[in-house]
Amino acid sequence: MKWIYPDFEFRPERPLFLCVISNTDTGKIPGISAAGTSPELTDYTPGADAELVETNKIITMPELPEAPGGSPTPAIVTKAALNLTGIPSLFVASGLRKKPAIPYVELGGAGGNDIRKQPGVPDARHLYENAILLGKKLARLSDCVFIGESIAGGTTTAMAVLRALGYGGNVSSSFCSNPVDLKARVVEEAMRRAGIAEGGLRNDPVRAVAELGDPMMPAALGLMRGLKGTKVVLAGGTQMAAVLVVGRALGIEGDISIATTKYIVEDCSANFREIVKSTGRPYYYTDPGLEMSKIPPVQIYAQGYVKEGVGMGGAALLAGINGVSREKLVEETDRVLMTVELPKK
Repeated sequence: MKWIYPDFEFRPERPLFLCVISNTDTGKIPGISAAGTSPELTDYTPGADAELVETNKIITMPELPEAPGGSPTPAIVTKAALNLTGIPSLFVASGLRKKPAIPYVELGGAGGNDIRKQPGVPDARHLYENAILLGKKLARLSDCVFIGESIAGGTTTAMAVLRALGYGGNVSSSFCSNPVDLKARVVEEAMRRAGIAEGGLRNDPVRAVAELGDPMMPAALGLMRGLKGTKVVLAGGTQMAAVLVVGRALGIEGDISIATTKYIVEDCSANFREIVKSTGRPYYYTDPGLEMSKIPPVQIYAQGYVKEGVGMGGAALLAGINGVSREKLVEETDRVLMTVELPKK
């Protein structure tokens, strides 16, 4: 049964799944992010996602990363897809406070700031240049690199950067009910603090990221630039759509597209399609069929909870083009969730 739209015709011989893990204090604003049962735990979420995907264990976080509504991290779907395909994964830390207990690449940088109070990523240029170096190395090892993200609060910083570049679209949310008004207030406050009008940084995308963004963005952008000559697929929702917009403003060229889930594409509170279309880049989406899960907290993904993250849509696409059925992906997702090892109390 068809579950990837439109067809992804390229069949990579040496695919690589990358995931950028970062923190931003913007994600700790109450009500902004559902990536963690409390704002304090959001610093641990990206590292725990990496641990789950690499080892099927949670090592540094006291519990499984999940949303306040009980939905488990989308890392379970990513892990299932990578298990079924054997595709290698690599995690890249950029401005990450709580380091995972697995091998990963360190780009450096401090955790992102609350954009209402100070510049989001003062060392954006340094992170960007480090990521270019990494991208150039990986371009010699892979013919197709998927780049996902795990950062709590990243849709709000994405919205702020889009506004600074003159884009008015809304971003998605890990909550079922998108707190659009709260995000808009945070963005307005941040732009006021920085003295930036809507569209005011159209010609200065690096400053837009430094003032209003998060540390995932310069990492993803640098990787895109360094990977020139290799097919790049951004694996994510409106955060990665914002990265596409910044990449266009920076003049980053190459075979670049974006892959997400149908839960993002069908999100009426956000403008994923419009944002991506404005960049001229193609997009793909998968219908992972999580309503078929035997586990209720996984089933509710299909009702709009969580939607995307940890490269879930891109990993599902990789599974699909490698002959994995939706039923098999859902079955393996359930198995991953039921077997993941949690820290001993």
